[in-house]
Amino acid sequence: MKTGITYSGEIVEQYHPPEKEYSPANQEIKFSEDQHAIWAELFSGIHQPELLAYACREFKMGLEMIDFDPKRIPTVAHLNRQIHPRTGWSIERTAVRYTTADNWYEKFAKRIFLITDYLRTWEQLTFTPEPDMFHDIFGHLPYLTQPFYAEIEDKFAPAYLKATQEERDVIKRLAWYSTEFGLVMEDGQMKVFGAGLLSGKGELETVISEIERLRQTLFDPAQDIYPQICEMFEANRAIVSNLIEEINLLHQKGQMSSESEGWTVVEHVYDKLGIERSGYFGGRVLIAPFDLETIAMVPKTVYAMNPIFFVAETFSTMSALLDSFLQPIAARA
Repeated sequence: MKTGITYSGEIVEQYHPPEKEYSPANQEIKFSEDQHAIWAELFSGIHQPELLAYACREFKMGLEMIDFDPKRIPTVAHLNRQIHPRTGWSIERTAVRYTTADNWYEKFAKRIFLITDYLRTWEQLTFTPEPDMFHDIFGHLPYLTQPFYAEIEDKFAPAYLKATQEERDVIKRLAWYSTEFGLVMEDGQMKVFGAGLLSGKGELETVISEIERLRQTLFDPAQDIYPQICEMFEANRAIVSNLIEEINLLHQKGQMSSESEGWTVVEHVYDKLGIERSGYFGGRVLIAPFDLETIAMVPKTVYAMNPIFFVAETFSTMSALLDSFLQPIAARA
């Protein structure tokens, strides 16, 4: 990937004049045929049986309900017709590219989901360092036809708007490693939940590879998988903590991505810390149980492939764990 840009992992503050924002009257955009062609390529790249087999059933249900045209970028009107009657959420377009989250959470509090007007380039089909409209639309919006997902999204904004800056950083990480890059158990198997994974073929294939590696080499097929994940994580918690500490140091130094490292950091960190690449640490990424304490320590690696993914036992347990942190903050006067 040749971009000529060094991505540090930090979100750069942007000034966006209010007059440049979309109004209710000008939500629709006339896209170029090249943009529609990029959409079609992205759609077909993910919409493959061997990849969608790893998506959780709720995503596949929503994908059917939202009725995308695989060849054309959908209109805002079409999206709202499919979503608003089902969950009460609405869609609005924004000219704001990825930036700090404050303005987005203000919209989320009103049950408005923002989709950007930016689309990745042909050179970024398998991995984009900046969330784009394909991510927003294809990754998130099938879920917004589902009441359970709307309820999860409803948790974040009330807490974020009352949180301290330190708490806001944790909230961003909880959202990142659940709705953006989370996994969930389904019928005894790990399935992909996060919208970031489901809209990025490169990272999706990496996670699928790790799921299969664990299933074929480390798990006992006669036993439930989730307790085995928890057991492996607990047995290696000290090593995982060291790995996360090193990831945070890279993040603080602005070294969270590198073209030479393939936009991933874990393998480099394994080598630096002398972690033997076998067993639990034998893959390109790490899978851990959905643990709030651990998630709160892992930085949002926006401009690099994520180093760790967290799997919840069920959506109900994910919801309860999120509530344990978010509800007390949201309840403040």
